[in-house]
Amino acid sequence: MTRNRYSRLASVEEKKNIKNAYYYVSLSILAIVLLIFFGIPLIVKFAGFIGDIAKSDKPVEINDITPPAPPHFNNIPEYTNKESLDVTGKSENGAVIIITSNGDESEVIANSEGDFSFTFNLNDGENTIVAKAKDQSSNESTSTKNFTIVFDNTEPKLEITSPSDGASYYGSSQRQLTIKGTVSEKVNLTINERMISLKDDNSFSYTTTLSEGENKYELKAIDPSGNEISTSFTINFSL
Repeated sequence: MTRNRYSRLASVEEKKNIKNAYYYVSLSILAIVLLIFFGIPLIVKFAGFIGDIAKSDKPVEINDITPPAPPHFNNIPEYTNKESLDVTGKSENGAVIIITSNGDESEVIANSEGDFSFTFNLNDGENTIVAKAKDQSSNESTSTKNFTIVFDNTEPKLEITSPSDGASYYGSSQRQLTIKGTVSEKVNLTINERMISLKDDNSFSYTTTLSEGENKYELKAIDPSGNEISTSFTINFSL
């Protein structure tokens, strides 16, 4: 009896194991089928997507929120006697440079090296220019400082009040000559290439020693915009 009972138990256990084995084999076959029909095509598609990105010449889109640096102007003068000024500068390559000149807004594009240029037509007197940069993601920089340019193409006025052209002086007591005059504005003033200081009222006074015979003097005044005027006179001296 005992032997028959153990035999039946073994038979039941064996059938259970066969059933479990059949179950696991069926699951394995199903997994392989799913992998073949769904897994591999998905893998192939993903590999193709990666390959397309690698071959594409279009950059991967990046959310750029960093503004560019303000543009830099090259050597803007404070004064000029030219009616137009070629303004050049540097910025981020490909950036749009937004320039406001005398209140009018214009746009130029920096080249691949970041260089840009702009022609500024000036008005008489003070002119203002300021700029900012906008990158390809439409981020805008802060503005440059406000530059002021004075356009003046009128030469200064220069007047010699003493001595008179062609005057003659005699003797050692008259050998020292004082040249006096005025200018209409602050200028660089020279007499025979010697720099002369101006007084607060734009007058000047310069003392020199006369040589025997003819003495020639040339006065030249240049204003901050580069406008120039010159005049000359001659003094005769004998002991």
